[in-house]
Amino acid sequence: MNYKQRRQLIQQLVEENHIATQEELLELLKQHGVVATQATVSRDIHSLNIAKVSSSDGQSYYAQVAAAKEDDDRLYRAIANRVVSYTTVEFVNVVKTTPDSSYATILGGMFDELSMPEVVGTIAGNDTLLIISPDAQGAQKIGQLLADNQGHYVTGV
Repeated sequence: MNYKQRRQLIQQLVEENHIATQEELLELLKQHGVVATQATVSRDIHSLNIAKVSSSDGQSYYAQVAAAKEDDDRLYRAIANRVVSYTTVEFVNVVKTTPDSSYATILGGMFDELSMPEVVGTIAGNDTLLIISPDAQGAQKIGQLLADNQGHYVTGV
């Protein structure tokens, strides 16, 4: 099985199961005849925009945060370079960008363009962006995306 087939299987397994650890994912892959190392699975998870999220009962599991591949790098760079902090509240992420930069509007546009199922819409001011999700689980996925891509001068909340 080549890496594209393995990643497609990982994506399917994550969609169909609440997988709490990479070890569980490795075991599921093995049950499907795929032998992989933890390092390989870790790279696959990152490449597929899969992140740990929390369910309403506090259990964490892997879920995919959808994003168009060609726009991933642009969004990730924007988060790394311009997001100062974020807070997840229920189904909303409140994102603070570089002060007085008007960058919140640009970042909001990036999220809107990606048509992510975890984003219903955005509202932006000068340096504050609200990312509205359909539910708390979607907001957790977006929060994890923000956390995973913050840059060196970021002060995450």
